[in-house]
Amino acid sequence: MGIAGKILIVDDEQDALENCRRILSRVPYDCLTECNPARALDVIQRERPGLILTDLRMPELDGIEVLTAAKRLDPSVQVVLLTAHATVQTAVTSMRYGAFDYITKPFTSTDLVQVARRAFGEDGTVSTASVEAVRDRGRHDQARPGRRASFARVIGESPVMQSVFDLIEKVAPTHSNVLVYGESGTGKELVAHAIHDASLRAARPFIPVDCVSLPDTLLESELFGHEKGAFTGAHVSKPGLFEIAAGGTVFLDEASGMSQTLQSRLLRVLQERQMRRVGGTRFMDVDVRVIAASNQDLEEACRRGEFREDLYYRLNVIPIALPPLRSREGDIPLLAREFLRRFMKQQGPGVAFVPDLDPSATDLLCGYPWPGNVRELHNVIERAAVLAEGPIITSVHLPERLRAIEAEDSASSEAASFKHAKQAAVTTFERSFLIELLKRHDGHMGRAAREAGVDRKTIERMVKKHGLRALF
Repeated sequence: MGIAGKILIVDDEQDALENCRRILSRVPYDCLTECNPARALDVIQRERPGLILTDLRMPELDGIEVLTAAKRLDPSVQVVLLTAHATVQTAVTSMRYGAFDYITKPFTSTDLVQVARRAFGEDGTVSTASVEAVRDRGRHDQARPGRRASFARVIGESPVMQSVFDLIEKVAPTHSNVLVYGESGTGKELVAHAIHDASLRAARPFIPVDCVSLPDTLLESELFGHEKGAFTGAHVSKPGLFEIAAGGTVFLDEASGMSQTLQSRLLRVLQERQMRRVGGTRFMDVDVRVIAASNQDLEEACRRGEFREDLYYRLNVIPIALPPLRSREGDIPLLAREFLRRFMKQQGPGVAFVPDLDPSATDLLCGYPWPGNVRELHNVIERAAVLAEGPIITSVHLPERLRAIEAEDSASSEAASFKHAKQAAVTTFERSFLIELLKRHDGHMGRAAREAGVDRKTIERMVKKHGLRALF
């Protein structure tokens, strides 16, 4: 029987692992951590924890596999799944395999402590939960679309990102090919990884391929492999990435950079679900999901004859458009603080604080157009954290190009204020001058015009403009 008060936390994300341990150790619980789910089974057998908190999506073994293995080793142990993909199906599947409960990411420290206390019970014994209660909570979690601030490694609370998260959830369980498009730096590979992590292929490899960094011949060999002697230097046979990724996902980054020859070979793989190595004669079955990405308009490339139209339609089964950072209202401070937290975490246990952004820095970040998108923001925040050397990041810690925009805006604002004040002063002077002029001539516009040295029609227009007809 598991030891009450002893918790094993299993998560391949080191930050998440440490966060859970820190929260539960304060209660206090005796917390063990393991980032390798396969090694976690040895820890369970050796340490006999009363409660296991395990991430649902992990390489090698997923949370359900950890759950079933733990139950075989100790039927009394309670298991709580940590998942970013809470659905009714998640709840039902979890309970079918004997889970006590699950928590939807992102969760609060209160959520974590409460589920641990319920699992151990008031008297330290292990508690139980009903399938129906967890199923109801799954429906409730699904009904709160604004709750998610992240999806796997993708972060955002803006409406446009919530729409992206919704699409990822719908697409991930299928085997359909996906085309992710958006400007450079918007996080296309992160989205591809999120789709893979939430899919039925999550336990199999995710292999990214940069389609523009390699010459055609080398890229062809990388993707499809080659046989010994296929070309000069091919001293041994080598499997391609499509073979290595069997059952998993191949991510083709900047797919628009592929040559027509490679496009033709890729099309055959997608159509026939078979391939052969360079220089080979044997066809092999291919079981991979292809997620492609491009910062170019592939439809326009098809019209120019630069990209095969039939391949485009094969890749573009499910299109996902990533918005530029400047269109993600409210996400910039959220991302900036998350990047700060991650950077400071990397500095080691000696770091006592995570810097925060003061209003001046936040305003600059939100007012900048971010041509490099999220990647540029990440670099700016790392630079600021290095320069700050204290608990607060201000505008002086940000790059000159951000402060230059602030200066331009200030100058523009001052210029606009001066122009407005000048116009108001001219209007006031003009009206007062016109009233005094007409009074001296008893409202006679001809004589007033002669004294002022202007045409009579000018006086008439000015009277109309300032609303003085009733006076004269």
